[in-house]
This record gives sequence, structure tokens and C-alpha cells, in this order.
Amino acid sequence: MADPWPGNANVAADPVAPVVYEGRAPRVPSHLKPIGREVWRAVWSAGSGAYSPDTDRLIIQRYAELHDRRAALLAAVEADGLMTVGSTGQLAVHPAMRYVESTERELRAIETVIDFHPEARMRLGIVAAEARRVAAGPEDF
Repeated sequence: MADPWPGNANVAADPVAPVVYEGRAPRVPSHLKPIGREVWRAVWSAGSGAYSPDTDRLIIQRYAELHDRRAALLAAVEADGLMTVGSTGQLAVHPAMRYVESTERELRAIETVIDFHPEARMRLGIVAAEARRVAAGPEDF
């Protein structure tokens, strides 16, 4: 029976994500650095058909680019040190850390959109375990 009140928090959402694409993952954009390339491949691989190159390519590209940005910022902080001397001679946190924090906020926002968080992985694990149980059949128990 369908939920008469869609969005009702007391009714479990359908945990099965539809397969929207069954082809190969798109080619890694050439401008991505090593971290971004690794992230690009990991997202498309983990998505297992849940992402479409037509509709999701740009958000996944942005996610990979943000990982490249974060890596570059952290490399600068590592090279210069976390603390620096401020304009009046006081110790101050490296200015790049402000950009690291804003980049990480953007990454978290995208992770929510593309279901890259523990709750989503747990749902996928439950669905996969149920699929294995159904495929095994009662004679295997």
C-alpha cells in the first residue's frame, strides 16, 4: 500500500536506487590532477550505474576538482607550516586554511547530493545483502 502522506518520516523510503546508466564510466577529464583523477574513478565505480554521464558528469567533475583544490591548499600549508606571522607580528593560522574549510563545506554538500556518506552506504549494503539472500533461495538456508 502506498504511503498516503508522502514524505512521512515514519514510513521507510524505498532504498533501491534505480540503475540509470549501464555503460562505461566517462573518460577522466584531462585537467584533473592525480587526486581528482582518483576521485573521479572512485565515484563512477562506486556509483554502479546510479549516475548518468548526461546529468551527473558536471557535479562529479566539480567534486573531483574540489578534491584537487583541497590537496593543493593542504600542500601549501604543509610547505609553509600551519602557523604564520600575521600583519602585526602575531602568530596566525595559515590563510589557506580558510579556503580549506570552505572547500570542505562544498565537498560535504556534494557528498550529500551524490549519496557519498555512511548512511547511503549502509542502505546500499542492506539492499545488497537482501538481494543476495533472495538470489540464494530458501534451499540454501
